[in-house]
Amino acid sequence: IVDEYRLPYLAIFVLLFVILAIIFGRWRAVTSIVGLFFSLTVLLYFLAPRILSGSNPVQLSLVACVIIAIVSLYIAHGFNRRTSLSVISTLIIIFAAFGFSLVAIKILRLFGNGTEEILLLQSYSLGTLNLQGLLLAGILIGTLGILDDITTAQTAAVEELHKANPKLSFKELYSSAMSIGREHIASLVNTLILAYAGAFFPLFLIIIINFNQPFWTIVNSEFISEEIVRALVGSTALVLAVPLATLLSSYYYFKKAK
Repeated sequence: IVDEYRLPYLAIFVLLFVILAIIFGRWRAVTSIVGLFFSLTVLLYFLAPRILSGSNPVQLSLVACVIIAIVSLYIAHGFNRRTSLSVISTLIIIFAAFGFSLVAIKILRLFGNGTEEILLLQSYSLGTLNLQGLLLAGILIGTLGILDDITTAQTAAVEELHKANPKLSFKELYSSAMSIGREHIASLVNTLILAYAGAFFPLFLIIIINFNQPFWTIVNSEFISEEIVRALVGSTALVLAVPLATLLSSYYYFKKAK
């Protein structure tokens, strides 16, 4: 016996998710699932093979994120002005997160070998892998995953406020939408940190096990520092995405009303 045969049960859970999503999300759920499959296709058949063949993961990850952001957002949310504003906001923040990640990796001297998965990759004798590039690629992909939600939500909020009262000035429209955006920030930052904590819960166990060591030495380790940088880049991108998406969409709808 090599392993348990889990595929039938996995298929049931996937089917349950799809059915519930379609029941409550209707056509938007269908398009978002199609967008999800497109994103996975880019990661599995474009990004990963090229990185394994020796291409630069830094450049490739940025290209992959741009492709996913543009195509998947339009597939999921339709070809309209609202989606276009979301795409523009998402791309700007992705490039900002890219710069922030580069600076963080260089300053903190993170080498990208802080996880067991990297050690497993190296054991396959794949040649020289750019571990720092792989770390940055993972940070960017994780960041992109949260930007879709916040940019589309904020753009939609501005559009609905504009429809409800087309006479709102630019300042009033921006202020009203930012009131909604601050609630998004408050909830999503907490959600994001908890999502990272859940995914890397063994880190907390490591901290407890090594409690006899000074806390700063534990946090200073590359294993912990990498995950902190992941969470901070994602959170920073989220916080910046709210005012940016609100500003762009408020300006557009205010000018459109004139």
